[in-house]
Amino acid sequence: MYVLVVSYSKSPEIVAEHVSTHSEWVKKHLSQGNILLVGPKTSKLGGVLLVKSMEKQQLLDIIAEDSYVKHDVADYQITEFDCKATHNDLEVLKRM
Repeated sequence: MYVLVVSYSKSPEIVAEHVSTHSEWVKKHLSQGNILLVGPKTSKLGGVLLVKSMEKQQLLDIIAEDSYVKHDVADYQITEFDCKATHNDLEVLKRM
């Protein structure tokens, strides 16, 4: 499983030009089950995504589709981890 931390590398005004296509990318991967949860940073200067386990190259290919990456307006920090414990309501995450 991966935690992706997205940080804007350009001003919010420049990033705003790509929000709608980024949102479509997020919706696509949420519906496909690749992205498990997503939300903006409280600073509004990026976001955080939880992504299911997959081969690293597959993840990099998915990230490369994001308009934020295509237009070089944000950077991704990728942290891979093994989900070993969850709240009872989130047990399904241990299988992803």
